[in-house]
Amino acid sequence: MPGFAKDDAVYLTDPRHMDALFSLTMELASELWVVRDRLAVIEHLLEERGTLTREDVERTQPEGAFAERLAAERERFLTRMFASATRNDEG
Repeated sequence: MPGFAKDDAVYLTDPRHMDALFSLTMELASELWVVRDRLAVIEHLLEERGTLTREDVERTQPEGAFAERLAAERERFLTRMFASATRNDEG
């Protein structure tokens, strides 16, 4: 992989590399949240109806207590993500 040769053990020292790593992490976190949100909708619909179609999942807009629970879960997820991004483990 260019820039990561065995004889050059310096990794991610260039701010561009750190920016790229942060962008990658945020993209993955975003995609993960979409999957978690969609799974929560699927589980909610199955509990509520016992069956569902893809169209049911696509059309569902969370409301009430379910929407509040998703918002709280999203807030906890974001808090963990940004806490880990700003953690300073140095002495």
